[in-house]
Amino acid sequence: MMKITPEDYAVLEDAVKRTIARTGLTLDNYTSLGLTAKRYRWDMLEQTKIKIGDGTDIIGDVNIYAYANDNHIDTALRKITKTK
Repeated sequence: MMKITPEDYAVLEDAVKRTIARTGLTLDNYTSLGLTAKRYRWDMLEQTKIKIGDGTDIIGDVNIYAYANDNHIDTALRKITKTK
């Protein structure tokens, strides 16, 4: 079960899908260079320029770190990018 809220997931999904469409990068591009699916997912997230905060010290576009960690974000990214 994914811990990311539906609202934050929707923001991530929209931004990551737009980034993938804009860059044209695919998982195949990454694996052909010997890079991992995880690297692909996180690179696509980074290229969105979304700021992920904790809602306290760092206010972001989404404040996922207030209630989740990188593992939870990666679960959401796997679902968005359809990678394992």
